[in-house]
Amino acid sequence: MKDALIKIGVSLIALIISAYVTVIIPGDIPFSAQSLVVFVFAGLLPLRYFGIMISLYLILGSLGLPVFAEGSAGWQKIIGPSGGFLYGFLFSGLVIRKFLSLGEVTFLRTLVAMSIGTAVLFLFGLGHLTYIFDFERSLEYGFFPFWKMALIKGIVAAIIVSLVSTWASKV
Repeated sequence: MKDALIKIGVSLIALIISAYVTVIIPGDIPFSAQSLVVFVFAGLLPLRYFGIMISLYLILGSLGLPVFAEGSAGWQKIIGPSGGFLYGFLFSGLVIRKFLSLGEVTFLRTLVAMSIGTAVLFLFGLGHLTYIFDFERSLEYGFFPFWKMALIKGIVAAIIVSLVSTWASKV
């Protein structure tokens, strides 16, 4: 029980910190480290721990604690334009964890899992944006500026998860 609480707590703190890590690329496009951290912990934590961690994150942010990107918070963030990406963290992470649990954790399997997770995250994010705006604008605001960095984050997450999993299996 204590081990579970530590893993959930550490991963939750890492996710909250990642929301404050933002890189601005040309075009004034902000990228937080959130999806990278979500994908890494989806690859490393047991399914239940991951689900609890993300659920706590969404609850804390919905209640007004500044845990979302750049210290934002509130229910309005969940129902606003970025909301689909926020609750999409849960579903994309669960898909990653489930896929990785189906076999040996190799780099290739992890890369495929991260790619599928990225697609699921975009599915929720763009679906939510399409509901608010329309499909063309959802692509303009939620896909085109972000897809390249999303691929890079997926590759980095696959490398981290593969290295940690390999190291953990030898210890």
